[in-house]
Amino acid sequence: MAEDQFWVGVHGVIARGGKLLVLKRAPSMSYKPGTWDLPGGHLVIGELFEECLAREIEEETGLAIGNPRLLGIHNSIGPYLQAIFACAIAGLAEDIRLRPHERVEARWVAPSELAQLELIPYLEGIIRRGMLDFVRDT
Repeated sequence: MAEDQFWVGVHGVIARGGKLLVLKRAPSMSYKPGTWDLPGGHLVIGELFEECLAREIEEETGLAIGNPRLLGIHNSIGPYLQAIFACAIAGLAEDIRLRPHERVEARWVAPSELAQLELIPYLEGIIRRGMLDFVRDT
């Protein structure tokens, strides 16, 4: 079996009051534009997972996070691997500032509402695997 390049995504499950933060991908995104995704992005060489998580969430939302806890690793079809972390917001959740070339909308949704959204494929996979079960609808 030949070794190929692959991408490591690091994503955060930010939950409060039985809801989690999801972001809609901008129409200009090359992969799955218009789908809903967790905040996060790709790991760069030499970066720790937690550093990537904090950097990507701050870049995409303007939010600072703390207390990341690894929920699991998800291996997607194709050259993608996602590390999924639960994390807390270090400030006010109302201070979300999106980068419009990456994300065009932010929503707090109950896990039961996710089925109504067009989700990026890995997010569907981690739901099936139970990685979001700790977030309870209230």
